[in-house]
Amino acid sequence: MKFHQIKALVAVDQCGSINEASQRLHVTQPALSRSIKELERELGLTLMQRTYKGMSLTDEGRRILRHAQMAVESMRRLQIEADNIHDTAVGEVAVGVTSLTAVLPGFGQCVSDFQAKNPRVQLKLTEQRPSQIVQRLRDGSLDFALTSQQNTQRLNLDWEAVQRIEGNVFCSPTHPLRHSRSLRQLQYANWISLDAVADRSSQFYQMFEVNDVNPPQNVIECSSLLLALGLMESANAFMTLSDFAAANTLTAGQAAKLTRVAVEEIIPEYPIYLVCVDRHALTSPAKELFHSLRTRLQR
Repeated sequence: MKFHQIKALVAVDQCGSINEASQRLHVTQPALSRSIKELERELGLTLMQRTYKGMSLTDEGRRILRHAQMAVESMRRLQIEADNIHDTAVGEVAVGVTSLTAVLPGFGQCVSDFQAKNPRVQLKLTEQRPSQIVQRLRDGSLDFALTSQQNTQRLNLDWEAVQRIEGNVFCSPTHPLRHSRSLRQLQYANWISLDAVADRSSQFYQMFEVNDVNPPQNVIECSSLLLALGLMESANAFMTLSDFAAANTLTAGQAAKLTRVAVEEIIPEYPIYLVCVDRHALTSPAKELFHSLRTRLQR
């Protein structure tokens, strides 16, 4: 199979039509269709199907797509690395962060220092949930990530622990259950989770699992910290939050609306990891920022 065939598959999936994909790749529609057909013939699979909405992947195509995306991203990074060998640092570095890791001490300064040293490198910072970050690492759209999830998804990724941050249960100062001493007393209360409730690697999920407590049923899933803080009061809910976030990232007014609930069970720490597919395969600019962050955060 040829690289232009793989690029064609990825482009048609992203655009949803042969017409738009051909414009993006600057080839004719017949040439693009021919590339897809040639790839299907070589693989012995039907990858695309026409629907009333345009072109979409078949089940076989969806299984192939992730590998095709990784191949396209690998070739893009290969070109970036070649450019760096010939000239000063160019290209781009895509980094994933979570709401917690984005505000870690030293992160902003590290990014600023990198940008000042590498003005021709475009830096893309994306804040997402840990589970979404893992997926983007696997499909190749992120160079690396600074994430705050439990290490239950270590398979096929390169992880390095850099910090651990304590977490606690919080509620509003007027909550009638604020003096509870056990998670079991809070099973039927309202909760807010900053992570996807079904994400087994999340600190929220792990808190109940490690203590052998059934998770609560009344959970609002909210990816925005500011919105979650507002909901905690209006919905009379509990939530887990890192001690660092509670002490350093909230305004005095926001912090005044938090009360720590001294439960007796173990509250899992937030483990901070630098993670990528393979640190040895990072482009030179990405590798420089990766190691700079590692040095700064491990102090």
